[in-house]
Amino acid sequence: MKTALRQKRILTGLLPLASLGLVVAGIACARQAPSTPTDPAKPAATPGPTNNVRPALKWKRFDYTCEAGAKITVYLRDTTAKVRTGDHVYLMRQARSADGNRYSDGKVLWWGKGDTGFLQEDTPDGDGRMLVTGCVLDKPPDPPKP
Repeated sequence: MKTALRQKRILTGLLPLASLGLVVAGIACARQAPSTPTDPAKPAATPGPTNNVRPALKWKRFDYTCEAGAKITVYLRDTTAKVRTGDHVYLMRQARSADGNRYSDGKVLWWGKGDTGFLQEDTPDGDGRMLVTGCVLDKPPDPPKP
């Protein structure tokens, strides 16, 4: 009888462990994704090509003919100007001006008013050396009339 009582105690102690094992096994099975056959007619979606290139900035272009036949091209976008002379390109920000459009990079400034403009050294007193003067906006030829 002692042996039967001892076996009963052992089984009673093992029963909760066996139950816990079944619960864990059930949870593990439930977490597995069900295996469903894939439809061979529909291939898996693949991501398309991506374009990580920014669109080109749109600049307004203005061509000027200056004294001595010098050419200057001014590109404007928002408050930024690119001024291209024969041998230099200057990137400038719009500066305060009482009259006309003034752009400066701290060393050189472009000052345009109406269809004219000039390029000069930028100095605190505003009396910098003139680099290119007498610039007049090139007008595109009138289109032929039908």
